[in-house]
Amino acid sequence: MNLNLPGTTEINRFVAKTNFYKQASITPKLHDLIEQQIDRITWTNKIAPTTMNIAADDTVEFQIFHVSLKTPDLDNAVLIFIQKTVSYPILFIITGARGERAAAVAKNATSKPVVLATNWSSSLSLSLKGISTGAIYQNYLMQLSESFAAVGGDTERHGEVTKLKRSIDALSTKIKREAQINKRQDLARERHELEIQLKEIIG
Repeated sequence: MNLNLPGTTEINRFVAKTNFYKQASITPKLHDLIEQQIDRITWTNKIAPTTMNIAADDTVEFQIFHVSLKTPDLDNAVLIFIQKTVSYPILFIITGARGERAAAVAKNATSKPVVLATNWSSSLSLSLKGISTGAIYQNYLMQLSESFAAVGGDTERHGEVTKLKRSIDALSTKIKREAQINKRQDLARERHELEIQLKEIIG
C-alpha cells in the first residue's frame, strides 16, 4: 500500500488489541470476531501539523492503522468498534490472503457510522492531496468509494446510493432467474425506476 506520505509521519508502533477493549464496552461476540480475524495491528503513521507542513482545521490529526488478518476478510463491526475507541479519525490499511484494501469509518448527520472501503487489490495506491489535515483525510475518503465521491462526500446521500445499488443488483439477479417473460418485464421496469432515482442522486 502506498499512501505517498513523508517519512516524518511514520510511527510504526505495535498496538495491542487489549488497548481497545479498555476504552469501550464490548460484547463477547465482537471480542471473538476481533480475536479470530485480526492477527496484528500497527499504528504506522500520524498525519498532523506536527508531522507534516500542513495547517490544522476541524480534523486536528488522523492516524493510519495497518491491520493484518488471520481470516480472508474483516467484519465492518470490528472497524466501527476500533474507531469508536480512538479520538481521532483512522484510515485502516487491511492486508490478508486476498491482498490489501483501505477502509475508514465516516459518520453521517445522524452520527451513524458508515464504512467506506476500496476493493481488494494486489497493489493499492492512494494519492496525497490537501494543505490541511482535514482536506488530506477527506481526499483519502473520496478515493475509498466511487459512490461516496460521486455525492461529494455526503454520507447521507452515500447511504441512499448504497441501498439503491443493492436493490438494483438484487432485481438484476431476479430477472436472470425469472422464467416468465411478463414477470421479467415487471422486474425490469421496477429496476429502471430505481436506476432513475440513482441517477438523480449522483447526477
